[in-house]
Amino acid sequence: MSLDWATTVTTVGGVATALIGVVAGSLLTSRSERTHWARDKQIAACSAIVAESTRIQLALRRAWKHGDPVDWVPWNVALGTIWLVGSPAVVDAAARVDEVFWDCSDQFIRQVAPDEQSWGEARDRMETARLHFINTARLHIDPQRSRLTQVPVSRPSQPRLAGPGPEGARAPDAA
Repeated sequence: MSLDWATTVTTVGGVATALIGVVAGSLLTSRSERTHWARDKQIAACSAIVAESTRIQLALRRAWKHGDPVDWVPWNVALGTIWLVGSPAVVDAAARVDEVFWDCSDQFIRQVAPDEQSWGEARDRMETARLHFINTARLHIDPQRSRLTQVPVSRPSQPRLAGPGPEGARAPDAA
């Protein structure tokens, strides 16, 4: 009887150990998959904010220059998505971009901005807010990333054209 008891205890112990291993492995895999899913969603939401903020900035310029309408729906969808999956710091940075758009948009949509200098100042505010968002998102996604100093789509550098004087003339700012 003693031999049967030892065999039973050993068998039950082996089965219990195997079950514990399966459950623990399942929990770890599930947690890892949720973490990867969440990170992928955050990257996609941040990418949408960057893409849509570029589109809105260019649309505001076209609204001012040509009276084209600005479609805010994709921007608002991108904001809603970042609110769902973003960290508080990333959400705050996106909100700052949105604030700058609201502050700047009216004068360009109504076509009452007086001159290119007004556009340049607004554009610089938009680009600064976008760059802050990009750096905040990069830091959240991968803390090892270094900070950037320029947004991916911004005004072109000012090439010098041959002209009078040693400085030459500058090309007009297109964006």
